[in-house]
Amino acid sequence: MVKQAQDDRIELADDAREIEVLADRLRPATNRAEVLARFDESFRSGVAPDPRPDGFLPGRLLATSIWSPVDGFIRRTTSLWMPWQGKTLDREAATGVNRFLPNARMPLKAIFPKYTPQYSGADRIEAFPFRTRIAPGELDPGVDVLKIDYDFEANPDFIVRRVLDEVVQVAPGRYLGKVLFRARGDYHPIGFFSLRTP
Repeated sequence: MVKQAQDDRIELADDAREIEVLADRLRPATNRAEVLARFDESFRSGVAPDPRPDGFLPGRLLATSIWSPVDGFIRRTTSLWMPWQGKTLDREAATGVNRFLPNARMPLKAIFPKYTPQYSGADRIEAFPFRTRIAPGELDPGVDVLKIDYDFEANPDFIVRRVLDEVVQVAPGRYLGKVLFRARGDYHPIGFFSLRTP
């Protein structure tokens, strides 16, 4: 269970929902550093998914780690509207795609005017395909991770191809992802997300 003291310090017991509970307790103005450190600790304690996940996995943005004021703004915005729904993975092909709500169509077109999603229907949008592989983490070389790589011609050069997601399994059917952004040849952590088996 989670206990929250007056100073927003967080104590967590080991359970399969720990990362979601921690995200619910995040307050960027007061406990950001503690929460991000705990996500990092959970990530380094994870293992490469075995077997690799297959099919649609619902996802959740847990936190961003850009800069406290930006993180607070993103948290407020995504509490009102979060179009990203998760990822669909193809284990055999070592590929996948992100799933969005249909109401993401206009914002995606505004941000990426030349990009056409792989699928755009009444029930969902599938965009930003990726390739997967198991390899050591970029910032955590002692941890084998499932790398979700967007850096190829099917994706827009602007932002998307600079993103590398790394995923570890933290409990049966539960995965923690770290979002990295490549700038000036180096990777920088910019957030965490979760995936789960439906």
